[in-house]
Amino acid sequence: MSLRKRRAARSSLWLVVRRRDAGFTLIEVLVAVAVLAIAMAAVIGAMARQASNAGYLKQKTVAMWVAHNRLAELQLQTEPPDTGRSDGKAEMSGIEWRWDMAIVKTQDSRLLRVDIEVRSPTQTEKEGALAQVTGFLAQ
Repeated sequence: MSLRKRRAARSSLWLVVRRRDAGFTLIEVLVAVAVLAIAMAAVIGAMARQASNAGYLKQKTVAMWVAHNRLAELQLQTEPPDTGRSDGKAEMSGIEWRWDMAIVKTQDSRLLRVDIEVRSPTQTEKEGALAQVTGFLAQ
């Protein structure tokens, strides 16, 4: 092989090696960015759902406290409450909650059943209650 051919072969080999060492191609970079964008969208979506669930669980917990407080107030009364339905409002955690209560007689004449439902101020009857508690009171 002549000297010229050897030099040409070396320089073309050098160019191939240089091109590979030069970095990523545009297509490789675009694919990597697309993969990262899809992964980030999934992470952000999961974080948004987690934040939404945390807010809902906080509301549900506070509503349950309101229902339990109302039941405890009834248990602390010296006279048993009248049977029937009643409703009212209670403030807790900076929110004014609405509660509905039904008191009915049971088969045991010494017990009353109390059903309490608690809703946030923005909830409608169709949406259902955030918290429901059933308890029994001795007469």
